[in-house]
Amino acid sequence: MNTGGFSTDVDLVLDRASQLDGLSDTAQAIFKELSDALDAAGQCWGTDQVGQSFASGYTDAAEATFELVKALPGQLTDVGGRLADHAHIHRSADQAIATGRSD
Repeated sequence: MNTGGFSTDVDLVLDRASQLDGLSDTAQAIFKELSDALDAAGQCWGTDQVGQSFASGYTDAAEATFELVKALPGQLTDVGGRLADHAHIHRSADQAIATGRSD
């Protein structure tokens, strides 16, 4: 009988949450590679009028994008932690209901 309720595979959620740490590590490595490449390239658009015109339209957007990429590893770790926390909360609540406790 379908009661319209829901269920959660806590172990699966915990597994997926832990995978976000690996993705965070990958994102960190990508950021480092990007950062090193940008540092090595420097201001490769030049100092002439055309280069300065390009820089004026490019650098603000590039810096904003760079900051987003820089923040991604921490955000992935945060999401993984939050998923794990909620899975543990769900498991605790489910166990409390099953045993008749109301901690």
